[in-house]
Amino acid sequence: MTVQISITVWTILCLVALMLILNRFLFRPLLSFMDRRNDKIRLAREEKETALQERETEIHRLEEAQEAALRSAAAEAAASGERIREQVAGSVAEAKELYYRKLQEEKDLLAQEAVSIQEQLTPHMGELAELFTGKLLSWQEDMTISSEAESSAPQMDAAAMAAISAARDLQDAPEDR
Repeated sequence: MTVQISITVWTILCLVALMLILNRFLFRPLLSFMDRRNDKIRLAREEKETALQERETEIHRLEEAQEAALRSAAAEAAASGERIREQVAGSVAEAKELYYRKLQEEKDLLAQEAVSIQEQLTPHMGELAELFTGKLLSWQEDMTISSEAESSAPQMDAAAMAAISAARDLQDAPEDR
């Protein structure tokens, strides 16, 4: 195989011409297209970052506004709660006062009724004492009879003995007057 110089020169010239034509009509437009595309991508990223920063700033501002609103709502609720607490305390105090006033009126009314009843019963105390004493004595006699029948003597309880003693005192009291 022999190398022919003329074919080699023509091959190199055709290769250089092809490279110049490809550079002019293919590589330069392709590179400029790629540069514009990269510029658009870079601008889109920058816009995205700017929008993201603005959104974060807006979110931060809204969070602060929300926290301020919550604080003011909490303060308002606390103030409202305090007002309600004071109103309830005042209502409770008024209700207590009204209750105690009515209770005192009832006590006074009961005391007046007790005095009235006592005044009505005072003239009849002697009769009531005699009647009560008679009933107690008959009861005591019945108990004595029943105890003798059973052969065991039950003892009177202290309340019965006190009632008998009080009846005798009442019976003696009208005679002193």
